[in-house]
Amino acid sequence: MKYSRFLLNYIKTQRKQQNQLVIINKVTYKATVISGNLRNGLRDYLPQMNEISKQNVDIVLLASEVSDSETYGKADCTDNYDELIRDISLLANRFNIYVVTHLYQKVQCQGNVEAMKNNIVFDRKGAIVAVYTKPLNNYATCNVTSQNTFTTDFGVEFLVLMEEDLLLQDLESLRNTKNVIITGRAADNMVYIKGNQLIASLAYISDVNVLSDDGIFIGKAGLKSKGGVLEINKNGKDKHITLSFNPIDIRDIPLEDTNQYIIRPLDLEASLSGYQETVCDGGFCCQFYVKTRSLCAKTTEAHYGLSVYSGVRRTGEHYIGVDSCKLVVCAALYKRTCVLGLESNMDVVFEKISIKGNFTAHHSTQFPVILTTQTSMSSDSFSFVKKLTKDIQEVSAELSNAKNILKFGILSRDFTRDYDDANFNSNSSGKIQYSNDFYEYILNEDIFEFFDYLWIKIRVLIFIVSIYILEMM
Repeated sequence: MKYSRFLLNYIKTQRKQQNQLVIINKVTYKATVISGNLRNGLRDYLPQMNEISKQNVDIVLLASEVSDSETYGKADCTDNYDELIRDISLLANRFNIYVVTHLYQKVQCQGNVEAMKNNIVFDRKGAIVAVYTKPLNNYATCNVTSQNTFTTDFGVEFLVLMEEDLLLQDLESLRNTKNVIITGRAADNMVYIKGNQLIASLAYISDVNVLSDDGIFIGKAGLKSKGGVLEINKNGKDKHITLSFNPIDIRDIPLEDTNQYIIRPLDLEASLSGYQETVCDGGFCCQFYVKTRSLCAKTTEAHYGLSVYSGVRRTGEHYIGVDSCKLVVCAALYKRTCVLGLESNMDVVFEKISIKGNFTAHHSTQFPVILTTQTSMSSDSFSFVKKLTKDIQEVSAELSNAKNILKFGILSRDFTRDYDDANFNSNSSGKIQYSNDFYEYILNEDIFEFFDYLWIKIRVLIFIVSIYILEMM
């Protein structure tokens, strides 16, 4: 009897080890992103978990519909944090699936209650295997420790990030990983560019698999799943003939302050035979080439701008160094001021758009930016090439046979110019940059044009008043 029990246990152990070996040796894994609202506990997720568990899913991201992290953090932040941790642990254990989620937490620290945001990973048994923690604002006094990498039983190491990291961090760690999880939406006051606009860009330039609140992105193939179960190659590098996008609703175009941009109107008629222009902001210049197809009467009313910017932009409590070269759609265009929007521009077909710029190679990252209402295009229609020459990163972005383009171009992050509210007063370079931006703004040609216009109006008014006074005499 003892021998039989020993043999039975031995067989079970061997089978378990063999199953684990099979899982690790697999070249793919199954993942999905399911949506819900954590304010409702897990009730939104349970029916979906029941369904995906039938498909042998390895890892699931619980995407929350809460989009404004600051408002959510201050309003709820969350008194039921421990309860959610317990319930999600039980969920992972019950369905034998790795579970990733983003939670807010109140922490007592040095006599103050502070809000923390956490990306938390549970293994198949419900144990926490990674916690990536950040304070909700720059003024927090709590010391936090984080682990933003973990390795699964199916042989994949994941890097865990938050959306804002794509803008705020120099992601050197991406050089050594092929699988990334991004959850925790950026605050709504980060209006320069939303972090989720860069998820597809990150996947493309790094050729990595990305699980995010907006879906699953596969390297240079773009968006591949918005909610279904997807089988993913662990090592990426798959060849794809289609580049898929997360299409944006026109009403969801984020606000963008273009007052400090240098914007030249695109001459659509000239672009029929190929239109080339160099636009500069100070010493930073971008080369544009645009060729469109035949224009109908409606498209001649369309407005596009060739936009260039070099300086420091505010995103939340941070000030970030940015250089950008973009073609942008405009609702109205007066001289160099573009009001981002859309009317009749969807009828414009671009045979070719080429944008080139030279950027600092030191402590910087360049992203392609494509904002469109299209869902996909041929992968051959887009290229993004970097060439390092000494300390200069030469970057070119090209798009062909495309329409429904809202923005297209290059965004470069220069981390050497960054500072934030917390250390602004002690950061002399921040002051210098702020002063430079101020003087650039004051000396901007648009300002002179405005005062010229104002002076003309005042002179007309003085003339009318003078005539009136003379008549009264």
